Amino acid sequence: MKRRKGPAAPAKGLPAAVVAAAVAGVMAGVMAVWPAALPAAAAGTAGTAGAEPSRLAARSLLLDGRAFGERVVAVGERGHVVVSADGGATWTQGAVPTRFTLTAVSFADERTGWAVGHGGVILRTADGGASWTLRHRSDGEGAPLLDVHALDARRVVAVGAYGAVLVTDDGGATWTDVRADGDDVHLNALLPLRDGRLLLVGEAGTVRVSADGGRRFEDLPSPYEGSLFGAVQAPDGGILVFGLRGHLFRSDDGGTRWRRVETGVTASLTGGAVRADATIVLAGLAGTVLTSRDGGRSVRATVLPDRTAFAGVVETGSGRLLLLGEDGVRRTGGEIAP
Repeated sequence: MKRRKGPAAPAKGLPAAVVAAAVAGVMAGVMAVWPAALPAAAAGTAGTAGAEPSRLAARSLLLDGRAFGERVVAVGERGHVVVSADGGATWTQGAVPTRFTLTAVSFADERTGWAVGHGGVILRTADGGASWTLRHRSDGEGAPLLDVHALDARRVVAVGAYGAVLVTDDGGATWTDVRADGDDVHLNALLPLRDGRLLLVGEAGTVRVSADGGRRFEDLPSPYEGSLFGAVQAPDGGILVFGLRGHLFRSDDGGTRWRRVETGVTASLTGGAVRADATIVLAGLAGTVLTSRDGGRSVRATVLPDRTAFAGVVETGSGRLLLLGEDGVRRTGGEIAP
């Protein structure tokens, strides 16, 4: 297995402003080793205290989201979960039993979903994100979990820092750690492939695939030695992986061979989605948004003037594009290159 590269974990208790300023890492491997975005005095109680109500929750750091039609659920710092029933025009805050930063969310259906985050927390909702229950927490502050995928309402896979891979087959009643011995790379993102396999990308160029629902991953050839923060599958089946300093790669054979795609940007790419019209959208730091209409073989770059750092991309049922990041939710209009 690849060994972990890069700096050791930063000091605990960094304030939210510092975390947001380093949002490149927040969205993937670097922030993987940050504790919850809370002042030091509050960090110790983050896992036992519920998220505080905030009228600005939808404008705070948000890291991931999912949409069912016009209903959108997004997660982020301080245990914030925000829910919109109108495509992101207005938001309400979900009831969450932790203040740890939440890094990712996945739904098995419109009502049953899972969120993961710092402190090794895993949360479950049965009402579409309005309320959540704690299903797992690591001892102490624990290593962050960075992504989650719900195979169905009972089978879920979560991955994270230092090689963590947790699986459940009973709806979260019990969890099994199936990480490989000696593996301590940060595992950043999961992608379900249309052939039924589960793709995993992470630190040090990690690219792996599982054919058994996440219980065992096998290494694939890597196109890059730096961190990979995410992946999407093009409508034609091609796989795109992306990460540090604008690096983007495409494979046409399931991950055996890779070709670099020139992006023209050096900002890290941290999130992506495939729209209903087959356009691929990738977003990242410094206001960077890439679009592709040819399955990721080429891209067009837009750099938004305020250079906001983005973490995730969500499309609503009506085709509205939402960008999630350090300033919460942005509903885009015509400012993104087609």
